[in-house]
Amino acid sequence: MAIGRNICRLLSPCLSIAAGITVMSLPVVLPGCSAPGNDYAEYADLPPEGWKYGDTLWFTPVHPDSICRGRLVVGIRHENRFPYTSVWLETTADDNGRRKTDTLEISLADSFGSWTGRGIGASFQAADTVAGSFIHRSGTKVGVRHIMRADTLRDVPQVGIFFVPVTK
Repeated sequence: MAIGRNICRLLSPCLSIAAGITVMSLPVVLPGCSAPGNDYAEYADLPPEGWKYGDTLWFTPVHPDSICRGRLVVGIRHENRFPYTSVWLETTADDNGRRKTDTLEISLADSFGSWTGRGIGASFQAADTVAGSFIHRSGTKVGVRHIMRADTLRDVPQVGIFFVPVTK
């Protein structure tokens, strides 16, 4: 019994030092162990009176590298009173000096009318991939506009884009 207590007293300072080193190194080590996240993500606020048909939202993704390959994702946040089950969007991006335009339908509700996005209370968020293999030059603009048959979309407070890089 006495030998066990003596060993614990001898090891106690070593364990305290080891625990301190471990705690101090976590902020340095953990980012390297985490799954790759979004290289770029930004949401733009829309005016309370609604998103007019001709208004394009422009984003300027900046990446650590000058050229990045990955997925381009568009997200939309909508209120519970949004009158449509999906939203049609058009994205525009520069691709080696050429403008590339894609059309995207983001489904917001299932066939029973229940919102499929995630949210709390009366606010929901849904997202969909525009391009699975997207090459983006850092600093070039990406535009998003709605192409619904409504002149103004109401109950959409924010729209955003995400650029998720390909991991090697």
